[in-house]
Amino acid sequence: MDTFMDEIKNIKMLTRVVAVGVLVNFAIIALLQGPEAVGFDPTFGTITAILNFVIAFCTSGVLMGIYVVFDVKKTFDLAHMHNVLFVAVCVQMIFSLGAVFTYNSVFENVLTASQVGAIGGSITNTIFFLYGMYAYLLVTRDHNNLLSSRTQTVGKVFAGIIVPVQVLTLFGLIPAAVFAPLFVLGGVILYPLLMIGIGDAIGNYSE
Repeated sequence: MDTFMDEIKNIKMLTRVVAVGVLVNFAIIALLQGPEAVGFDPTFGTITAILNFVIAFCTSGVLMGIYVVFDVKKTFDLAHMHNVLFVAVCVQMIFSLGAVFTYNSVFENVLTASQVGAIGGSITNTIFFLYGMYAYLLVTRDHNNLLSSRTQTVGKVFAGIIVPVQVLTLFGLIPAAVFAPLFVLGGVILYPLLMIGIGDAIGNYSE
């Protein structure tokens, strides 16, 4: 059986898959579908659903790597947030393919694919909030300086954008014109950079 050290390079690769997946997913939604698209699209919706499944699946693997490399169990608040985020990512992964299965189901469905997709997407803002909190705790509890100073800065800026935006969004205080650029900066630019930086830290880890 391979040990964790044998799999480290694979975990680093997973962070690259997540980063590329996020960028491709955004490109499809923003450029091919367009912001005016509403409901489940049998072509692009299927592609983005599969991408979201891959992203969530790979993220769960990255979180397992983080747990070992950063010795997460030694810090209570980070360990608690780690467990919460891991469960959230697994839920996200389960929901990701729901609309596709519904659309292609051979049985009659009570809910449409668009409705199932909307239900799955309803947890997105909560999960983004958890990502922001987790990123902040990870970079501020990195007592062994495993992350580069650039990655630590990226993580703090990411958290500094995502957490307040999601809190204000909860109360409807963020206008769409402001939310969109902040989402792109935090979720499409900074998040992939953070994942790559975490991948580098995991790849450079030695017992």
